[in-house]
Amino acid sequence: MITKAKKAEVVAGLKDKFSRQKIAIFSDFHGVSVARSIALRRLLSAENAEYKVAKKTLFDRVLGEMNAGVSVKGMQGEIGVAFGYGDQVAPAKILAKFAKEVETFKILGGLLDGKALTEKQVVALSRLPAREVLLTQVAGVLSAPLRGLAGALQGNIRNLVYVLAKVKDQKSA
Repeated sequence: MITKAKKAEVVAGLKDKFSRQKIAIFSDFHGVSVARSIALRRLLSAENAEYKVAKKTLFDRVLGEMNAGVSVKGMQGEIGVAFGYGDQVAPAKILAKFAKEVETFKILGGLLDGKALTEKQVVALSRLPAREVLLTQVAGVLSAPLRGLAGALQGNIRNLVYVLAKVKDQKSA
Protein backbone atom coordinates (compact mmCIF):
# COMPACT_ATOMS: atom_id res chain seq x y z
CA MET A 1 0.00 0.00 0.00
CA ILE A 2 1.34 3.38 -1.00
CA THR A 3 1.18 6.14 1.61
CA LYS A 4 -0.51 9.46 0.89
CA ALA A 5 2.85 11.22 0.93
CA LYS A 6 4.25 8.79 -1.65
CA LYS A 7 1.15 9.22 -3.83
CA ALA A 8 1.51 13.02 -3.64
CA GLU A 9 5.16 12.66 -4.66
CA VAL A 10 4.24 10.43 -7.63
CA VAL A 11 1.46 12.84 -8.70
CA ALA A 12 3.87 15.80 -8.52
CA GLY A 13 6.41 13.89 -10.65
CA LEU A 14 3.74 12.98 -13.20
CA LYS A 15 2.52 16.60 -13.35
CA ASP A 16 6.05 17.70 -14.11
CA LYS A 17 6.43 15.09 -16.86
CA PHE A 18 3.05 15.91 -18.44
CA SER A 19 3.83 19.64 -18.36
CA ARG A 20 7.22 19.18 -20.10
CA GLN A 21 6.20 16.55 -22.67
CA LYS A 22 5.74 17.21 -26.36
CA ILE A 23 4.08 13.82 -26.77
CA ALA A 24 2.73 11.27 -24.30
CA ILE A 25 1.85 7.79 -25.51
CA PHE A 26 -0.28 5.47 -23.37
CA SER A 27 0.35 1.75 -23.62
CA ASP A 28 -0.55 -1.56 -22.02
CA PHE A 29 2.64 -3.25 -20.89
CA HIS A 30 0.96 -6.34 -19.43
CA GLY A 31 3.11 -9.43 -20.04
CA VAL A 32 6.30 -7.54 -20.93
CA SER A 33 9.35 -9.04 -19.26
CA VAL A 34 11.63 -6.93 -17.08
CA ALA A 35 14.51 -7.36 -19.55
CA ARG A 36 12.38 -6.11 -22.45
CA SER A 37 11.07 -3.26 -20.32
CA ILE A 38 14.62 -2.16 -19.52
CA ALA A 39 15.55 -2.38 -23.21
CA LEU A 40 12.52 -0.21 -24.10
CA ARG A 41 13.47 2.39 -21.48
CA ARG A 42 17.02 2.54 -22.86
CA LEU A 43 15.78 3.04 -26.42
CA LEU A 44 13.49 5.84 -25.27
CA SER A 45 16.21 7.43 -23.16
CA ALA A 46 18.45 7.68 -26.23
CA GLU A 47 15.70 9.75 -27.93
CA ASN A 48 15.12 12.18 -25.02
CA ALA A 49 12.07 10.26 -23.82
CA GLU A 50 11.16 8.12 -20.83
CA TYR A 51 8.65 5.45 -19.87
CA LYS A 52 6.77 5.69 -16.59
CA VAL A 53 4.35 3.32 -14.91
CA ALA A 54 1.84 4.30 -12.23
CA LYS A 55 -1.65 3.43 -11.08
CA LYS A 56 -4.52 4.46 -13.32
CA THR A 57 -6.03 6.57 -10.55
CA LEU A 58 -2.83 8.60 -10.25
CA PHE A 59 -2.62 9.14 -14.02
CA ASP A 60 -6.30 10.18 -14.04
CA ARG A 61 -5.78 12.58 -11.15
CA VAL A 62 -2.96 14.33 -13.00
CA LEU A 63 -4.77 14.35 -16.35
CA GLY A 64 -7.90 15.71 -14.68
CA GLU A 65 -6.02 18.50 -12.95
CA MET A 66 -4.35 19.43 -16.25
CA ASN A 67 -7.66 19.34 -18.20
CA ALA A 68 -6.00 17.07 -20.77
CA GLY A 69 -9.30 15.65 -22.05
CA VAL A 70 -8.00 12.09 -21.70
CA SER A 71 -8.80 9.44 -19.12
CA VAL A 72 -6.95 6.18 -18.57
CA LYS A 73 -9.82 4.67 -16.54
CA GLY A 74 -11.39 3.15 -19.65
CA MET A 75 -8.09 1.79 -20.97
CA GLN A 76 -7.56 -1.93 -20.53
CA GLY A 77 -4.48 -3.47 -18.92
CA GLU A 78 -1.55 -2.10 -16.98
CA ILE A 79 -0.89 1.45 -18.12
CA GLY A 80 2.50 2.94 -18.85
CA VAL A 81 3.22 6.28 -20.49
CA ALA A 82 6.11 7.20 -22.77
CA PHE A 83 6.92 10.88 -22.41
CA GLY A 84 8.75 12.46 -25.35
CA TYR A 85 10.55 15.71 -24.63
CA GLY A 86 12.28 16.23 -27.97
CA ASP A 87 11.17 14.83 -31.31
CA GLN A 88 7.47 13.88 -31.24
CA VAL A 89 7.82 11.10 -33.80
CA ALA A 90 10.75 9.18 -32.27
CA PRO A 91 8.89 7.78 -29.21
CA ALA A 92 5.97 6.74 -31.44
CA LYS A 93 8.38 4.91 -33.78
CA ILE A 94 10.08 3.13 -30.88
CA LEU A 95 6.81 2.04 -29.29
CA ALA A 96 5.29 0.91 -32.60
CA LYS A 97 8.36 -1.21 -33.35
CA PHE A 98 8.32 -2.59 -29.80
CA ALA A 99 4.60 -3.46 -30.14
CA LYS A 100 5.40 -5.47 -33.29
CA GLU A 101 8.15 -7.39 -31.47
CA VAL A 102 6.22 -8.04 -28.23
CA GLU A 103 2.71 -9.41 -28.79
CA THR A 104 1.33 -8.44 -25.39
CA PHE A 105 2.46 -4.80 -25.61
CA LYS A 106 -0.25 -2.52 -27.02
CA ILE A 107 -0.38 1.18 -27.84
CA LEU A 108 -3.62 2.62 -26.46
CA GLY A 109 -3.50 6.29 -27.44
CA GLY A 110 -1.65 9.47 -26.70
CA LEU A 111 -1.44 13.21 -26.24
CA LEU A 112 0.21 15.46 -28.81
CA ASP A 113 0.35 19.19 -28.09
CA GLY A 114 -2.60 18.84 -25.71
CA LYS A 115 -4.77 16.93 -28.18
CA ALA A 116 -5.86 13.35 -27.64
CA LEU A 117 -4.69 10.74 -30.14
CA THR A 118 -6.19 7.34 -30.84
CA GLU A 119 -4.11 4.20 -31.19
CA LYS A 120 -4.39 4.43 -34.99
CA GLN A 121 -3.22 8.05 -34.99
CA VAL A 122 -0.16 7.16 -32.89
CA VAL A 123 0.69 4.33 -35.29
CA ALA A 124 0.22 6.70 -38.26
CA LEU A 125 2.51 9.20 -36.53
CA SER A 126 5.13 6.48 -36.13
CA ARG A 127 5.19 6.00 -39.91
CA LEU A 128 6.17 9.62 -40.55
CA PRO A 129 9.78 10.36 -41.42
CA ALA A 130 11.90 12.13 -38.82
CA ARG A 131 11.55 15.90 -38.45
CA GLU A 132 14.90 16.58 -40.12
CA VAL A 133 13.91 14.48 -43.13
CA LEU A 134 10.59 16.31 -43.45
CA LEU A 135 12.32 19.70 -43.25
CA THR A 136 14.82 18.59 -45.91
CA GLN A 137 11.99 17.48 -48.18
CA VAL A 138 10.17 20.81 -47.74
CA ALA A 139 13.37 22.73 -48.48
CA GLY A 140 13.91 20.63 -51.61
CA VAL A 141 10.38 21.25 -52.84
CA LEU A 142 10.69 24.99 -52.19
CA SER A 143 14.07 25.28 -53.92
CA ALA A 144 13.14 23.21 -57.01
CA PRO A 145 11.52 26.08 -58.97
CA LEU A 146 14.49 28.34 -58.25
CA ARG A 147 16.94 25.69 -59.40
CA GLY A 148 14.89 25.22 -62.58
CA LEU A 149 14.89 28.95 -63.26
CA ALA A 150 18.65 29.17 -62.63
CA GLY A 151 19.26 26.24 -65.00
CA ALA A 152 17.12 27.82 -67.72
CA LEU A 153 18.87 31.18 -67.40
CA GLN A 154 22.27 29.52 -67.38
CA GLY A 155 21.38 27.59 -70.54
CA ASN A 156 20.40 30.80 -72.33
CA ILE A 157 23.64 32.50 -71.33
CA ARG A 158 25.64 29.44 -72.44
CA ASN A 159 23.87 29.44 -75.81
CA LEU A 160 24.60 33.16 -76.22
CA VAL A 161 28.30 32.51 -75.57
CA TYR A 162 28.31 29.70 -78.17
CA VAL A 163 26.65 31.96 -80.77
CA LEU A 164 29.09 34.78 -80.07
CA ALA A 165 32.02 32.36 -80.33
CA LYS A 166 30.70 31.12 -83.72
CA VAL A 167 30.28 34.70 -84.98
CA LYS A 168 33.83 35.50 -83.87
CA ASP A 169 35.17 32.38 -85.61
CA GLN A 170 33.33 33.30 -88.87
CA LYS A 171 34.59 36.88 -88.83
CA SER A 172 38.19 35.86 -88.14
CA ALA A 173 38.15 33.27 -90.95
